[in-house]
Amino acid sequence: MNTRTEIINELRSLFKDGATPSRLIRHIVERHEGERSLHALIQSYFLEAFGIPIVRGLNPTDDFQHTDLHYSFLNEQLIHDMVQKRSEWDAGFVAGSSETESWLDSLKAADDDQRISQVQSVAISELSRCWPNMTPKEQAYIQGSLATANGLYQSVKILARLAECLQQQVAELQATTSGSSQG
Repeated sequence: MNTRTEIINELRSLFKDGATPSRLIRHIVERHEGERSLHALIQSYFLEAFGIPIVRGLNPTDDFQHTDLHYSFLNEQLIHDMVQKRSEWDAGFVAGSSETESWLDSLKAADDDQRISQVQSVAISELSRCWPNMTPKEQAYIQGSLATANGLYQSVKILARLAECLQQQVAELQATTSGSSQG
């Protein structure tokens, strides 16, 4: 049950081309036909390919043969984490100057600590009069809430960008299909 370097590279390439986590899981399963420990294998591949320590919500007894929306919930957080760790797993990525364009190129994703630090470093003008009167616990709650909102906003931007990438791929396929049926 060892991961293979070529599959790690394929997973990274597929993701940069717009593959969702459920598609990446199917790719792992397809490339390891007959493997009995798929759950552990999937966890290992996501760790090695994207620095994701655990893919939450997967059923350890599943055969992972789904082609429906069974694992669509993975898009909620997993894609954000994969984008956030891109500088670690994508050796060819240099912010602002990528050789091969990807839907990921203009996206930024911060982790929880980064978002909290960003919120703490900015004065909230709307609360400037009452801020000094708040307890540290109240201030931390507001900062935490704002950091969470910023994280959700980043996730929405990432998913919207992925949806647009996938829409372009659909349009290209439709154009190819209609062009070949007319010719």
